[in-house]
Amino acid sequence: MAHSKEQWTNAIMMQMPQGDIWSRDKTGALHAYVAGYAPRLQQAEDSADQLLSEMRPKSTQQLLVEWEAYLGLPECNLTDQTVEQRRNAVIEKYYRKGGLQAWSLEALAALLGFSIEVQEIFPHHCLRGCTYPLNEEKYRHVMRVIVKGIPNAYAVCLDDCLTPLTSNSALALTCVLEKFKMAGKYYEYIYEDAINA
Repeated sequence: MAHSKEQWTNAIMMQMPQGDIWSRDKTGALHAYVAGYAPRLQQAEDSADQLLSEMRPKSTQQLLVEWEAYLGLPECNLTDQTVEQRRNAVIEKYYRKGGLQAWSLEALAALLGFSIEVQEIFPHHCLRGCTYPLNEEKYRHVMRVIVKGIPNAYAVCLDDCLTPLTSNSALALTCVLEKFKMAGKYYEYIYEDAINA
């Protein structure tokens, strides 16, 4: 909570020496001189209060660019992101723990604001049940990523020539997940809302 200009003026006046030259009269020149510094001190205190909220990525507003530079963002040269998407990327990277399990990738996407389900595909063998899918050996290194909530992920033949081939939100998700891919593994992306549309 910042102090008022009058409080700052009184605090500075209390620091002045005693004597006839140092008049404490509120209409005097010394009081007017000291009162000129009070607004600057009040602004400095206000900006210090704002800095408390700027030092955490979850509540930053003015220092978002500095947070992005510190964390090496934006990744994958993504453009046209909203402030909220940029802040989500800062929060995700700042608190990133790592891990390549399916649940870890789902949590990573959730921090970025996406809802996904990651399915590991295992090949069929004689010890599996009769209802298990007959996945070929080539699917052993593929993880299926089912993305929910991105209706127009890819352009279709009915779109005009100015429509991007892949939407920005789909690019953001695939770019981040491709950076966290186990060696020799591949992702197969299925956009659930694009299929149902």
